[in-house]
Amino acid sequence: MSTAKPPETFARRLRQRTLVVGWTEDFERLVAADGKESSQIYEILGYVPLVSGNGRVPLAGVPALGSLDHLEALLQEHRPDTVLLADNNLDQAKIIGVVNLCEKHFVAFKGIPSHFQIMASGLQLELVNGIPMLGVAALPLDRLSNRVLKRSVDIVGAILGLLLSAPIVWICALLIRLESPGPVFYRQVRCGYKGKLFNMIKMRSMRPDAEVDGARWATKDDPRRLKIGAFMRKWDLDETPQFWNVLKGDMTLVGPRPERPELIHRFKQEVPHYNARHASKPGMTGWAQVNGFRGDTSLVERVRYDLFYLENWSFWLDFQIMIQTFFRHQNAY
Repeated sequence: MSTAKPPETFARRLRQRTLVVGWTEDFERLVAADGKESSQIYEILGYVPLVSGNGRVPLAGVPALGSLDHLEALLQEHRPDTVLLADNNLDQAKIIGVVNLCEKHFVAFKGIPSHFQIMASGLQLELVNGIPMLGVAALPLDRLSNRVLKRSVDIVGAILGLLLSAPIVWICALLIRLESPGPVFYRQVRCGYKGKLFNMIKMRSMRPDAEVDGARWATKDDPRRLKIGAFMRKWDLDETPQFWNVLKGDMTLVGPRPERPELIHRFKQEVPHYNARHASKPGMTGWAQVNGFRGDTSLVERVRYDLFYLENWSFWLDFQIMIQTFFRHQNAY
């Protein structure tokens, strides 16, 4: 019986034999996103645990090969194509030592810049007096031409929105007054572009005493809602006066939804990168909203969708989100 090994596939030969230094959640996501076996980029030989690292346990089947002090012997034994520094929790001298060993043994060195976990598409490398500097430099909406295009669409869209929604606003206002005493419209302080506060206009969909115990999100079957309010919130009719905010320039048609400053004070301490979403004007609708992340849903996922939008903005993405707003009403309560 033949015991010959099956021939390596072409895709397997193209993989980079990789030795991982440290192990982090970010790197684990990279491995998980690397696709099926036929399309993987890295063939992970094993990892070198760091005493000073975050102690994360790697995926099953990834062996610990030894300590960082024995890295040179590991390079000679396993002959990797690449050493990947997954955990930057090393002092500069040790990182330089790893780089020098890789250079000595003709092994490529790569690292995951953990200081830049957001706005990755805006990262740029520049030389200042011969010193390389890496930083978040430019996002699509930082370009003047894109901002002019977006503002032009906002102005036209806001004017059309105000004209087309006028009959709806009038009918909803009448029904609100018939069901509940008090004002039809109300202004609520929200946090906008770069943290600037503004008054957002909404149609009242809840009882006048809805927030006597403090600000909180609406929940499913919220008892504070008016009968007409539940219908208005399901179809976002209570948001139509915000076309005026868009026309004034406080908001945009599409962008991260604005939140109340008293809630943001807590969120920015608890949710990583929360305030990064204020790199754009807040929107009447947004990428997170049409994907169901609104109201009492995961803030972490909402921020992730908002940052994806900021990194990948285009006129066509805005158009797609505006169209989807009319058909996607998940968690609208």
